[in-house]
Amino acid sequence: MKNINNQSNHHEQNTIPVHSNATLLKASLCAGIIGAIVLVTAILPAEYNIDPTGIGKAMGLTKIAEAAQADPSPISLVSAENPTPSANTLAIDLAPTVSEIKQARAQEPGMRQDKVDIVIPAGKGLEYKFLLNQGKHLEYDWRTDGGELFFDFHGEPQGDSTGFYESFAITTASKMRGTLTTPFSGSHGWYWKNKTNQPITVTLSTKGAYLIKG
Repeated sequence: MKNINNQSNHHEQNTIPVHSNATLLKASLCAGIIGAIVLVTAILPAEYNIDPTGIGKAMGLTKIAEAAQADPSPISLVSAENPTPSANTLAIDLAPTVSEIKQARAQEPGMRQDKVDIVIPAGKGLEYKFLLNQGKHLEYDWRTDGGELFFDFHGEPQGDSTGFYESFAITTASKMRGTLTTPFSGSHGWYWKNKTNQPITVTLSTKGAYLIKG
C-alpha cells in the first residue's frame, strides 16, 4: 500500500494543467487588443506621424516622426571613438540664423555681366567703382569713342579711414582690357580725367562677382 500511494502522489505532482480552447482564445484576443492599442497610440504617431486618437501628439511622439521626415539621412553622433563629425553629424545650435544667411548673401555677390556708357565731361574727372571681396576676379574691357583719357585704375580697402588706396595702372590711353584679382575687400575701379575740351564717352564691359558702386 505504501508503494501504491507513492506512485499515486508522484503521478499527481507531474500532471500538467491543460487550458481549454476558450481560455486560449480569450488570451489571444486580449493580446491582439493590447497590440492594436500600442500600434494606434504609439507606433503610428512615432513612426508615420499618424495619430487618429491624439494621444501621440499629447505624448510628443509625433515630433519624432516629423523630425525623421524632415531629415531622412542617418545621423551620427560625435564621440571619443568618432571625434571627427561626418557630413550628417548632429549639430546643436550651429545652424545659421536668417539674418546670418542674409548677411552672407550680401557679402558674397553672385556672378554678373554689365555694360555701361560713362560720359566724362570736358576738362573734368569722374570715378566709376565696383565693390568686390578679397581674391575675386574682375574682367573688364573699356574703350572711348575716340579721345584719350588720363586714368588711375585703383582700389580702396573696405573700412579704411586713412585715405589709403592702391593703384594698379596709371597712364593715358583710349582703351584698356584685362583681369584684376582683388588684393583686398573694398571698392575697385577707375578715375578718368578728360583733358580735352570735348566730352568723351567710355564704354565699359565687366564680368565678375561684384556690386556696382558707380
